[in-house]
Amino acid sequence: MGWFSVTGGCLEYGGRITRDPFTKWTATQEGRQAVAREAQRLRFRLLGRSIRARRRIWRALDAAARTESVVAAIRGEATHYAHLLADLCYVSALPRAHVALHRLVLVPRAMVAGRAHAGVSTRVGQAPALAGLDEAVRAFFLHRLVVEMDAALRKASASPRRPVQARDGWACVGVSLGMVWVDRVLAGPDGTGHIFMYEFPRDGLSRRDRKALEAAIGQIGDATSHLSRAERNALIRSASLG
Repeated sequence: MGWFSVTGGCLEYGGRITRDPFTKWTATQEGRQAVAREAQRLRFRLLGRSIRARRRIWRALDAAARTESVVAAIRGEATHYAHLLADLCYVSALPRAHVALHRLVLVPRAMVAGRAHAGVSTRVGQAPALAGLDEAVRAFFLHRLVVEMDAALRKASASPRRPVQARDGWACVGVSLGMVWVDRVLAGPDGTGHIFMYEFPRDGLSRRDRKALEAAIGQIGDATSHLSRAERNALIRSASLG
């Protein structure tokens, strides 16, 4: 179960975090080091000290995430994320088309992830309830919030028929994975693929226009797939300045 979901076409926080992502993180190098630091604080030198350390870290993280201020901040991030998707549509360097006199824009997920993480770190990362957490645990938590919002958007299977709302009429109408926009090793899984955003008319779309939008999504995606890696990197650099 994800931390966020799309309900009624809008991204929402479910109110609590789940343990499975944390458990997987403790198997990474950063996670193991955080557990080791916590284990050193324990008096017991038994074989199960690492297990106890993981439990202590999780309980501290879960307790911090349940405080009213942090819950409110995370709920706000769902709105900020949606607004970010709309804001990126105005970056002139991004590929775009027009359908029914309204704009369709392709936004690389790498750009969304990068800007979303910066915002989450600034807004949620300053919460007093998180101050007592190990720095690596706090970094995991903030990064995971962005990952979970992206996952909810992908799980919603956005389309012209089932748009996910942003703001100012903009909505996500599709998510495509796989295309490498920036270095895969540096960017991780969030560095691949892109999101299709459409500026919906106030009166909605006719059946004819919806089919035209579906066709345009395929065409702009296909055209982008023929860009060389150098061209994609140049586009990202240009868009990042926008």
